[in-house]
Amino acid sequence: MKYRIDELGLGKKVLELRKTLTCEEVADVINRESLPAGEQPLNKMTISRYCAAHGLTDVGRNDVATAVNRFNALSEAWSVRNRLVRHTNKLGRILDNLKDDEEKLSEISSISNAYLHSCKFLEDLNESVSRIQKEQLGVQKVRKVLEVFLKILDRYPQVKAEVFEELRRSDMFETIRAI
Repeated sequence: MKYRIDELGLGKKVLELRKTLTCEEVADVINRESLPAGEQPLNKMTISRYCAAHGLTDVGRNDVATAVNRFNALSEAWSVRNRLVRHTNKLGRILDNLKDDEEKLSEISSISNAYLHSCKFLEDLNESVSRIQKEQLGVQKVRKVLEVFLKILDRYPQVKAEVFEELRRSDMFETIRAI
């Protein structure tokens, strides 16, 4: 199968970038730095299909940004709320019909408690993902700031070497490198 990426001579670069970047980030880098003039930009799906066809499906870094970007905390909270409202209304109707059957009321109570417990876990999960989302946004902002510094440091190789040497000696080097 012929791929547009190969026709453009970008296959090796795409696969190399994909080892550390998401498909969307690879598309951005390629479109910004390597795409021949007049060519249509590559999108993340094109990158994804190309990489999958070449056996590269996982990113080697611990980055949940893409998963987090698809999570909408407010939407999820409304979903949980709507589920609870439906459950409460349904329980009300059932309880009205079963006023005198204590055995069935007990069963329904157990089921309802289990359901509400699950909803509480879902709400806690939503809160955790929201915190992760906030942290990832902060990391993305720091990454952009560091990119600006690195671009400026590229103009001064000696200063850049000194900065990186200082960072290597720092106990924060691994943290900075992960960003």
